[in-house]
Amino acid sequence: MSSTSTQLQGAILQFIRDRHFESGERLFSEREFAEKFNTTRPAVREAFTALEALRVVERRPQAGIYLRDLSEDSSIDALVVEVNAGLVPTIKQTEDASEVRRILEVQAVREAAVRRTDEDLQRIKDLLDDCEEKIANGSPINFEDEQFHKLIASISGNSLLLRVVNWFYEFTRARRVIYFSEIERSVISHAEHKKIFSALRKGDPDKCAQLMERHILHSAKIWQGEVESRSGDASG
Repeated sequence: MSSTSTQLQGAILQFIRDRHFESGERLFSEREFAEKFNTTRPAVREAFTALEALRVVERRPQAGIYLRDLSEDSSIDALVVEVNAGLVPTIKQTEDASEVRRILEVQAVREAAVRRTDEDLQRIKDLLDDCEEKIANGSPINFEDEQFHKLIASISGNSLLLRVVNWFYEFTRARRVIYFSEIERSVISHAEHKKIFSALRKGDPDKCAQLMERHILHSAKIWQGEVESRSGDASG
């Protein structure tokens, strides 16, 4: 899928959001969208084919294109398309994503504590060493933090769980750049990662789960404060 198509998908999704279309409502025709966005009908058709695959819209023969129920029917990948196209997630979407992350990653680290190998532990240690170096240089560790959590999900051995965890980090990548813009957050996150790693090395599932849940709830609380602060600034 081309970047142009992704941008057009985002423009269509933004238009749907701005116009407050409701589920089951008929959307404009391909010709009308092509005129509105100053593009071609084949380009619009390609964008809608992708959105149909993501279960955002549905084509009804001889009837047109209709919006599906985005709260229930659409693929979670549609949220990543929105973010990649520049749409800002709602607070509810962000809160729901964080809750899903906590549920999955706590279970993932339990499984990882049982299934990890010496090679897995070395990979985590190497990553933590990279974090030490970046923090010493005053650099954020948003990329390394992401890799740490993905690595644990991978070690869990559940490929579907890993896919959903990967989705979360795709969905929140821009947000996480903001979060780690303050170096102190990198320092705190790294310290908590080292504690999780120690429990992993000991093969203690309960301790791993406890530390992971505390770690995720801590970062979620800080981010919530950031969101409320930004909302206050905007309203002021």
